[in-house]
Order: sequence, then structure tokens, then C-alpha cells
Amino acid sequence: MKVTRPVALLLGALMAAPLLFTGCRKYPDGPTFSFISREERVSNTWTATSIFRNNIDETTQWEVYDLSFTKSGSFTWTIRPAGSQADFTLTGVWELASVDEQIRLEYTDPSSSETRLLFMDLLKLQEDEMWVGFISEGDQYDLKLFP
Repeated sequence: MKVTRPVALLLGALMAAPLLFTGCRKYPDGPTFSFISREERVSNTWTATSIFRNNIDETTQWEVYDLSFTKSGSFTWTIRPAGSQADFTLTGVWELASVDEQIRLEYTDPSSSETRLLFMDLLKLQEDEMWVGFISEGDQYDLKLFP
């Protein structure tokens, strides 16, 4: 089969597009391009390997810090402070929000039984790495998460 010049140019342009648009990243820390949908990349069980609160590293203060997102839209967030024997778990629903730049979590506050919302800013979203930032009770949290 002979490829005509216009077809060859079109194929070349399509193959070069990801390289040309590296400044158009969806998230500040990447990726530039992915064939896997954002929902599929979020849907995973993530463990925090880096936990910062107000720019102070608090990673060693947590024995367990896991976030699990299902494709059906539910989430489980389990934490256990270092030295504690008890896990604290939140469950609720999640969805992508703000033109897929945030994860919107909706859950029931166990201490007040009120419905709460938390928005996590997506800073990096790859199949095997996710960075998020959020504000809770006036504190800025930044997490680096891995499966």
C-alpha cells in the first residue's frame, strides 16, 4: 500500500502532537499525555509515601495512610497515627470535579453525622503515582501516593 504525502504528513503530525504540546499539561507535575482515562488512573488503592502539613514533613507520624478509590465512585480513607493500635476510616463517594483538576470527596463526618465535602487538587496523576493537595481545618496537606 502506497502512502500519499498528505496522509504521511497527517500521521507525522499526530505522532508529534504529544511532543509539541508539553506546555499544555493538565496537572502541574504531569503527565503530558495518557491513553488511560483520569477516572481509571484515580481508581486504585493508594498509600501515602510523603505527607506534608503546612510544608512540614509529617510522614513518620503515620503508620497507615491509605486512600482507595473504586471505579464505581466510592472511596475509603484509612489512617492510623504512629504508635496507635486503632485505624480511623472514612467512607463516601468521589468524582472528578473542576474540569478534572480536583477529586471531590463526599462523606459523613463520624463526629457530627453531617455530610462533608473535601476537594483534593490533583497535582500529578499517573497510573502508578498520584500527588494531591487539600486544605483541612485550615491546614494545607500535600500527599504523594503510590499503589
